[in-house]
Amino acid sequence: MEDEKRYVFRREDDGSLVYVDWATMMEQNAGFLTLADGVTARRCLHLEKHDAKPMTAAPRETRPIVSDSLGFGCTNLSGMEEDRVKHGFTDIEFRQDPSVPEFYQVHCGSVAAFDRYTQHRGLTNLSKGTGFSFGPGAFEAAQELVRRVHG
Repeated sequence: MEDEKRYVFRREDDGSLVYVDWATMMEQNAGFLTLADGVTARRCLHLEKHDAKPMTAAPRETRPIVSDSLGFGCTNLSGMEEDRVKHGFTDIEFRQDPSVPEFYQVHCGSVAAFDRYTQHRGLTNLSKGTGFSFGPGAFEAAQELVRRVHG
C-alpha cells in the first residue's frame, strides 16, 4: 500500500514507524493508538503526506452563539425580556440552561448579534471569535495526552 494513503505512528517501545489505514487511525485517542500487539504508538502528523482540504466552517457572521456570560437568573427574566424587545433585538433569545433551570442563557443568531448585544449590555467581548466548545470525552482525552507527553 502507498504511504500517502496511510497514517503514520511511532511505536513507543522501539521508535519504529507504523503505517495504518483510516479505520485503524480512527481508533486513536488524543494522538495515541494501541496497536494489535498491545504497544502504544504516537501519531506523527509531520510525516504524513495528505493533501490539505479547505476549511468549510460557517462564516463568522452567521455562526450562532450561546452565552453563559451574558446570562442571568430566572428572577431577571421579565426585565431582560422587556429590555430586549424595547431595543429591537430580534435575533437574541433567552433560554433556560438545560443543566441549571434557574439560569437563562443568551442565544444569539450570529456573531454580529452577539457583538451588538454585548455592547448594549455594557460589556466587552475580548475573545472576538476565538471561542470553542468541547464534545463528549474531549476533556478526558486532553488529560490523557498531557499524562502521556509529560508523564
